[in-house]
Amino acid sequence: MGQRRVIVAILMVSILLLVPAIQGYEGGVYNQASGCNCHSQSGTSPASVSISGLPASYDVNKLYQVTVSVSGGVSGSNGGFSLEVDKGTLSTGFGLMLVNVNSQGNSATHSITGSSYRSWSFEWTSPAAGAGTVNFEVAGMTTNGNSQNSGDRWVTDVVQVPENIPVNNPPSASNVMLSPTDAKTAESLTLSYTYSDPDNDPQSGTEITWYRDSQALPSGTITGLTVPPSQTTKGQDWYATVRPSDGVDYGALQTSNTVTIENTPPTLAAPEITPPAPDGSEDLAVSYSVSDDDQDSLTIEIHWYLDGVLVTEFNNDTTVPSIATREGDEWRVEVSVSDGEDFETRSSQIITIGQTIQPNNPPEVTSPTISPSLPTTLNDLFLTYNTQDLDGDQIIATQIEWRMDNTLTVESSTIVQSSATQRGQIWSASIRVSDGIDWSVWSSVDVTIMNSAPVIGDLQLAPTNSYTNDSLSFTYAYSDFDDDAMAPPTITWYKNSVEQTDLLNQNTIPSSLTNKGENWTVSVYGNDGTDLSIEPLQSSVLIQNSNPSVIIEEIPLNISFVDNQALGLTILPEFTDADNDQINFQISWLRNGFREGSLDNLTFVAAQYFGAGQSWTCQITFDDSDAQPQVETWEINVDNVEPIANINIQSANLWSGELIVINATQSYDLDGIISNYYWQWDDNFGNPMSSEGEIISIITTGTTIISLTVEDDLGSIATTTRSLQTTQGPTISALAAQNDDGEVDLNWQWDGEQATFLILRNNFQIDETNELKFSDSPTVAGSTNYTVIPVIDGQQLVAGSMTISDFEVDTTVESASGLSETGGFYLGLLFLAVSILITAQGLLQRRDKD
Repeated sequence: MGQRRVIVAILMVSILLLVPAIQGYEGGVYNQASGCNCHSQSGTSPASVSISGLPASYDVNKLYQVTVSVSGGVSGSNGGFSLEVDKGTLSTGFGLMLVNVNSQGNSATHSITGSSYRSWSFEWTSPAAGAGTVNFEVAGMTTNGNSQNSGDRWVTDVVQVPENIPVNNPPSASNVMLSPTDAKTAESLTLSYTYSDPDNDPQSGTEITWYRDSQALPSGTITGLTVPPSQTTKGQDWYATVRPSDGVDYGALQTSNTVTIENTPPTLAAPEITPPAPDGSEDLAVSYSVSDDDQDSLTIEIHWYLDGVLVTEFNNDTTVPSIATREGDEWRVEVSVSDGEDFETRSSQIITIGQTIQPNNPPEVTSPTISPSLPTTLNDLFLTYNTQDLDGDQIIATQIEWRMDNTLTVESSTIVQSSATQRGQIWSASIRVSDGIDWSVWSSVDVTIMNSAPVIGDLQLAPTNSYTNDSLSFTYAYSDFDDDAMAPPTITWYKNSVEQTDLLNQNTIPSSLTNKGENWTVSVYGNDGTDLSIEPLQSSVLIQNSNPSVIIEEIPLNISFVDNQALGLTILPEFTDADNDQINFQISWLRNGFREGSLDNLTFVAAQYFGAGQSWTCQITFDDSDAQPQVETWEINVDNVEPIANINIQSANLWSGELIVINATQSYDLDGIISNYYWQWDDNFGNPMSSEGEIISIITTGTTIISLTVEDDLGSIATTTRSLQTTQGPTISALAAQNDDGEVDLNWQWDGEQATFLILRNNFQIDETNELKFSDSPTVAGSTNYTVIPVIDGQQLVAGSMTISDFEVDTTVESASGLSETGGFYLGLLFLAVSILITAQGLLQRRDKD
């Protein structure tokens, strides 16, 4: 006995040791991408393996959804795979857990569950930058599912995916400005701009070209961002171009505003009269000095004033002879210098002939200027001026008046806010000063308010994410301080930093001109109909890979194969890709939400796969090797055909008041089964009646409309009605009973065909007869009910029966044993008690033996 137990234990341990080996095949195997020797190649047809979801070139540190599929080979839906990758990391992701990944993340294989499929999905995270080409080695197998390693077919493949080296995005320059905008010969020009780079690359190698009178200066003529005064001359037009660079690519060329070197007014030192205290015998002479930064030819005018009155006889004379002077005369001289564009006037001190006490000289206002010289409604007006007092007296009072179009305003300071000005107005400023004794003469200057250039902002290329099949357009915000309406802007387009001259001022770039990977930039100058904005705005967009699309022209929302000759469902997917990339795709069929693996990648599904009420999904996963896989689905519902309801009258005779058997056995359902039968009709009193079941019985009189509703296993119903017309059936009549020496004689009349009659005493059948009479031998006297029921062809006639109620049975007949009914009852009890005692004794004896 012990030896047998040892043998059994050894056998059980041996079986347990075999379990891992058996599971090892179903659960896949790692690092066997070159194939294995555990499965033979005895399958008849060759197999094929493919990897989808991998890009043509991978982006670093990016998650990709990868699918391995096997096809061909052995028929069926079972299979397996083993994949190895030399860079990056594999992971199972989420889903049906059809894939296992080893702890190193460099090998994937099918799970036990996955061995029932021929397509498996998992995730691969690409390596960091600089990893280079990644190698995927895969072995795929189609199996016959016989749990053996024979009759299978496997195949291997190697896929290489290079690293995607990102294309450098060129930088851009904006807000290119040359200042001051009203530069003079003696002032330096300074260039400023804003540099930006989408990749945050630093500025390196930016090219700046200076232009003088539209001619580019040789490289090195101007170093840095400043033009010294020594390089400029009045009347020259200066501007610069900026071509930003990040050391790899150049951005779009930007041009600054143009600055015209304005005339510098000549300078004049205050003239002096010599001698400073003359007597009547001395001539008066004037001395002065002038200069001009532009080296312009200067015109000098000299005016002599005697007691404040111009003496024209001495205009432009440098000397007044003594014969023209006398004791007590007050003389001063005024000198004006002009370079043909601007002039400067200065006055000497007043001298008195023959007096040593010098009279007070009024102060003077010189060089009044409103800046900027060409203001717009964006500019505040600033009044600047110089004062002089030949006596050296302090200026103690100043009076300023501003006139707009010759109308005095309330402005009285040196600044007029831009909000007070409008385009086209002429603003003039007049100023005089006082030394506490005398006021200077009024000195005036005026400017005309020019047009304000419009301002644009928030330039946006649209769409933000642009694809090959998108047309490019842009929007921007426009504002103008003069409230000028927006005029057509100046638009320049650049493709990969190269100006597209044939697209000048085009608002839209059609999709036919763009291709994946191109960098498009738009540069816009706003326009108010008079001037362009001072600086342009730019916006760039990279044309991205266009996602492919798929359509199925003819795929039904509902389908049925009842009463038609269709063999199944055929789909014809049509793929499009704006970039003309090759499309990778996989077709899956799901029935009621569960994938039918045997239909993977098939475009035809046979009719026998479809069942009434099922919900099918056609799912196509596709990509162009650049974008993430997309999924399109189509829902198909298999129609449930309504059942057919038929009412069948089973009873041969339709007699009023008698049971009528009705059935629905001739009802049917073409694509399922009938699960419920519902009957409705009204009884003879108009009360609604109902019943359920395939066969029912009813009792009715006259005309009855009966309705049948059948319901199939999916809830579809059908209803039909039928009219029943009953007639009067045969009946029993003249039923009579008579006591006869302990018996009861029954006789009756019958007006129908041959029948069998059931005899009931007190509602219990006691016998049956084919005659029209019957003799009963009751054992109990007293009030008794007798009923006779006719039966024709097995049908008991209810309305045709007859009953005698409360018939007094008179009998004194005793039973043959001579025992009364009471005596028989007590004798039976005695037999029962004896039986119980014998049984109990037998049970006690058995317990004693045990």
